Amino acid sequence: MTIRGLLAAGCLLAAIPGFAQEREVTLAQLIVELQSQGYRIIYSDRLVHGNQRVSVPEVVDLAALRVALAGLGLGYRQIGDILTVVAVPAGAVSPAGAAPLSTAELPLETVIVTGSVHRLSRPGRASSVYSLGPEELTVGPNIASDAIRAASRLPGMSTIGVSAKPRIRGGLHDELLIMQDGVELLEPFHLADYHSAYSSFDDHTIESLDVYTGGFPSRYGNRMSGVMDIRNEWVSDGYDTDIGVSSFANFLHTRGRFGEQRPGNWLLSLRQGDLSDLTDYIQSRSGEPEYADVATRVTVAMSNAISASAGLAYAEDDVLFRDEEERSSAQVTTHYGWGALDWALQPTLYTRLTVSWLDFEREKQLSSFEMDEEDPGKGGALDHRQSVQRFALRNDWSAVMDSALLEYGWQAEYSSSEYRHRSFIDRGELALILGNPQEVVRRIEENPSGWSGGAYVQAEWAPNPRLSLQPSLRWDYQDYYIDTGAKHQVSPRIGLTWSFSDSLLGRVSAGRFYQPEGVQELQVLDGVTRFFPPQYADQLVTALEWEGDRIHLGVELYYKRYREQKERFENIFNPFVLLPEMEPDRVALRPDKALVRGVDVDARWRIAGAVSAALRYSYMDARDRLEGEWVDRRWSQRHTVNAGIAWRGDTFSAALALTWHSGWHSTTLPGFVPEGTVIAVPAVLNNTELPRYFSLDASVRKHWVWGRYRLEVYADIANISDRGNAAGIDFDIEEVEGGYALLPDREYVLGTVPSVGVTLSF
Repeated sequence: MTIRGLLAAGCLLAAIPGFAQEREVTLAQLIVELQSQGYRIIYSDRLVHGNQRVSVPEVVDLAALRVALAGLGLGYRQIGDILTVVAVPAGAVSPAGAAPLSTAELPLETVIVTGSVHRLSRPGRASSVYSLGPEELTVGPNIASDAIRAASRLPGMSTIGVSAKPRIRGGLHDELLIMQDGVELLEPFHLADYHSAYSSFDDHTIESLDVYTGGFPSRYGNRMSGVMDIRNEWVSDGYDTDIGVSSFANFLHTRGRFGEQRPGNWLLSLRQGDLSDLTDYIQSRSGEPEYADVATRVTVAMSNAISASAGLAYAEDDVLFRDEEERSSAQVTTHYGWGALDWALQPTLYTRLTVSWLDFEREKQLSSFEMDEEDPGKGGALDHRQSVQRFALRNDWSAVMDSALLEYGWQAEYSSSEYRHRSFIDRGELALILGNPQEVVRRIEENPSGWSGGAYVQAEWAPNPRLSLQPSLRWDYQDYYIDTGAKHQVSPRIGLTWSFSDSLLGRVSAGRFYQPEGVQELQVLDGVTRFFPPQYADQLVTALEWEGDRIHLGVELYYKRYREQKERFENIFNPFVLLPEMEPDRVALRPDKALVRGVDVDARWRIAGAVSAALRYSYMDARDRLEGEWVDRRWSQRHTVNAGIAWRGDTFSAALALTWHSGWHSTTLPGFVPEGTVIAVPAVLNNTELPRYFSLDASVRKHWVWGRYRLEVYADIANISDRGNAAGIDFDIEEVEGGYALLPDREYVLGTVPSVGVTLSF
C-alpha cells in the first residue's frame, strides 16, 4: 500500500470516540433536515444564518424546531402546510417547559429568500428528490473526498466509481442539469475530457444539495433525467477561515460579515491540486492532471425587503498524459459571473432576478503512433479547439396563498460558440470489421450562435388536508438550429400527493421533458456539424413514503420512454481509454426510441444515539432500440445495493459504505473473423455482462478544539479490498490465414484510492 494509504489506515484507527445523545448544528442545517422530511419552510437570511448554533436530539421534528427557534427569539407562522420563520415580539416567547406557543398570529417577517426563489422545503413534493446537507455530504466516504460523489449512492444512479457525474435512472451523462444558486452551470467538473472524475465545487461552501431523479418541477428545463440544485452557505460552524491540505486539494476558504445599516456577508474559496492518484483508469505511464478553482461571492441587504448578491468563479484544468505511443493533453478554462436581486414585494410575494455570464475555452490534442507489426498504419493526430460565451437573464416569482403556492418565471440567453477542428486518424483493420471507415480526415470550422429561452408556471394546491396537486407547464425556444431554424417545445407536467396518514404519503408524477442540444454541444469531435432535433422523454413515477420515529422507508416505481433521440458516439469495447475519439470501436448510435423502467427503494434508520444507517436497492432495465432490436445500454445496472452506517460523536465520526451492483455491459466479438467480413454493430452491441461491481469504502474524521482554533484530520479510503472492477474489453487483432484473430483483454478501473487531509479552522 502507498504511504497515503498507510496514513489513511492510521487515521481510521485514531481517536476513541464517544456517544452523544444530542448534537450541535446550525439553525440552517436543522431546517434543511426538516425539509428533507417533507416540511415546507421558508425563511429570511436576516433571521436564519450560519452563526446560530442549536442543540437538537438525534431525531428532529417540529418540536425540536420550535425549541431551537424559541431560544433565539424566533418562531414560525403556519399558512396551510407552509411554515414561515418569524421574529417573536418581546415577551411573547413561552417559558421553558410551558405548552408550545401558538404561532398562528405572529406577525409575518418580510422574507428574503436567497440562493434561489424556490427555497421552499421539498419544492414539488411529487418529485423524486433527495436533500443532502453538509453532514450527509461529508460524513460518508467519498472517492478523493469529493462531497458531490455522495449523490452517487442515491437510488437510481449508475456508476463504476470513475465519474463524479452520475447517470440517473438509465439516462446518458449529458441528461443531468446542474444549477448553483439559480445559475445553470456548464461542465462544472475537472477532468471533463476524461469522464469528469472530480467536481469543481468546494464542499466547504455547500449548504445543501437537492438531487432530483425524476418528475422534477417545470422551473428546471432542457434536461431529461435529473437535476442537481446546489445552494452555497455563507457562514457556518462558528469559524471564519479554513486552511487545508489533502491528497487531492490544497485549499483556503474564508467568509465573514460586514455592515450594520446594510448588513452583508462574503465568501472566498481557493483550491488547487493534482489528480494523478485518481486517474489509474487511464492506461498511460505518466500523467500530470493539475487543476485550480476559485469562487467568491457577496450579498448585501439593501433593505428589509431587498437583498442583492453577486459572485465570480474560475476553474482551470491543465492535463497531460503520455506514454511511448500515445499522448493526450487538455487545457480547459471557465469563467463565471453572476448577480441577483431578491425582493419581497409583499409578505407572501417574492421575486428573484438573476443575470449571469460565462466564458469557456477548451483545447484538446491527441496523438498516437502505435508500433504494431500487425497493424502498422494505425495512429494519427487530433487538434480540437472550442470556445463558448453565454449571457443569460432569469426571473423567478413565488406567491404563497392560503392553500396554494404559485411559481412562475422566464429565462432568456444568448450563446455563441466557435469550433476549430483538425484530425487525421487511421483506426486500423478493426474499424473496417465494425463497418467504420479506417481513415478519417477532418477539417471543421463552425460558429453557431443564437437565442434560447423559456417560461414556466407551476402551482401547488391543497384542496383538502390530505390531497395536494402540482400542475405545471413549460415552454422552451431555440433559434440557433443551423439546418432547420427555430424550434420550440411545450412540456406539460402533473404531480399528486396523498397523505394516507401522518406517517404515510403517496406520490404520483407524470410529464414530458425535452432536451435540445446547446450551442456548446455540437459533436464536432466526431465529425458532426449540425444539431439534432430536441429529444424528449415521457416519465411516470409512483411512490410511497413512510416516516417513523427513527425509520424512513420509500419505494418508487418509474417508467421513462424516449423519443427523437440524437445520434451519439460510444466506444463499445472500453470507454475508459486515453484517446477515445481515435479508437477503432468508436461507433455512431442513433436509436429510434429508448425505454427505461425500474424500482428504487430507500431505507434510512437512526439506530440509537449517534449511529445511523441506510440501505438502498435499485432495479433498472435501460434499453435502446437500434434497427428494430432492443439492446441494453452499457450502464444498465440490473440490480444495485448501497449500504452504509455512520457514527457521529462530539469530536469524531466514522462511516462505512458498501456498493454492489450487476456488471455493466460490453461488446464481445467472435475470436475469428473471415477477411472482408463486416459485423453489424446492433447485433453484437453490449452482448456481454461484465463481472459484478463491488467496493467497500471507509471514512473517519476527528477534530480537536483549542480556544478559537479547531484542527480536523480526515481520511477516505475507496475500494479498501483493492478489488479489480471490470470496465470493458479491449481487443488485439492478428492477421491469420483467411482472416483475423481477435484476442480479448479485459480492462479494469480504480483500485484502492486513499485520501487523507488536515484542516485548520479559526
